[in-house]
Amino acid sequence: MKKTILLTNDDGIESPGIWKIAEGLVSIAEVWIAAPRTQYTGAGRCFFIEDDGIITKYPLRFESENLRAFSIGASPAQCVYQAVEEILPVKPDLVVSGINYGENLGTVVTGSGTIGAAIEAAIIGLKAMAISLEILPEEGYRSHSDSVDFSAAASFGRRFALAILSEGLPEGVDILKVDVPREADSDTPWEVTKISRMSGMARRIIREEANQNAQIYWYPDSNRDKTETDSDLYAVVHDRKVSVSPMTIDMTADCDFSALRKRLEKGG
Repeated sequence: MKKTILLTNDDGIESPGIWKIAEGLVSIAEVWIAAPRTQYTGAGRCFFIEDDGIITKYPLRFESENLRAFSIGASPAQCVYQAVEEILPVKPDLVVSGINYGENLGTVVTGSGTIGAAIEAAIIGLKAMAISLEILPEEGYRSHSDSVDFSAAASFGRRFALAILSEGLPEGVDILKVDVPREADSDTPWEVTKISRMSGMARRIIREEANQNAQIYWYPDSNRDKTETDSDLYAVVHDRKVSVSPMTIDMTADCDFSALRKRLEKGG
């Protein structure tokens, strides 16, 4: 029986990244694209009350009997939910989110719409993969720049998707997070990493007065000496390798519960 992949992103259905990875995925599965109608970078796992949720059939960028596409007036996470509930005839064997404009490394994952869509899939009980490509700031994290080459990221996305479809994910792993350096090719080394406790990104507010609209400018900022050498951030930014991070939706801290209880009891 043919496998089914639900493909989404947070850059919007017009992003070249989602269509590039779709080209590779249609050779291994039936692909259903369900992506936001507009840009949703930084949406996390939000369901916005302002979204209309309207589903529209979207014209294909290339012909394939294994491809269907829909745009939705919704966040990435809501796109996943609506696609499973209202579009796909069966539950997908895998949800792929990406290819994202810009890396999702370290603590940035908590705000990423790319990761948010994968988290939503995992919560529904589906296997999920999120894939992101490092870019230069001038290429624009919220743009659809034609200068970005998604070929290598698409190659790794297809490779890991095929592995998940055939082998599954290990017990305790809900999401596979993949980040690809901008100059990578299909032969670039990859390694399994943990998620850094650092962000790898800095930000600043751009405005002169508090009553003006606040523009948050993000830019890469990573200190090699302070970055964990076994982390996603170190692998991509400093070693220039593809990072593959296993994630879980269980965010419980790994600590001694009895010791925590005793500590809290001392507060009276």
